Amino acid sequence: MKLNRIIEEKRKQMEKQKKMETAKNVAVGTAIGTALGAAAGLLFAPKSGKETREDIVIKSKEVAENVKQTTDETIEATKEFSEKVKTEVKQNFENLKERNKTAIEEFTDDVEEAAEEVGEGIANVGEILEEAKKDIKDELDR
Repeated sequence: MKLNRIIEEKRKQMEKQKKMETAKNVAVGTAIGTALGAAAGLLFAPKSGKETREDIVIKSKEVAENVKQTTDETIEATKEFSEKVKTEVKQNFENLKERNKTAIEEFTDDVEEAAEEVGEGIANVGEILEEAKKDIKDELDR
């Protein structure tokens, strides 16, 4: 039962990771598409060479800034996800450790109880044997 829950949590983590990867790919694709669209628009615009070069420089800076911003956002989201996973794994490990400790304590208590009961049973058998021995001795003495 615990194993199923651990497997389910791992599956959810993998799904989250795939979603993050998809988001990253979309961001990169958007940046590349923006850059190509801007370059095509500038190259086919009816402007002079000097104006076109100035526009290319401006658009290149804009695209570079967009790519940098997208990359920074993706890195930040990845860091947050990584911290969340790290915290969840640590918490799950601590919970598992606590559950194991509790189970061991309960098992130890049960074993001690059983040993005590067995000891009492052996003492009772000893008393019964002593009584039987006396009865037999009394019978033999008669």
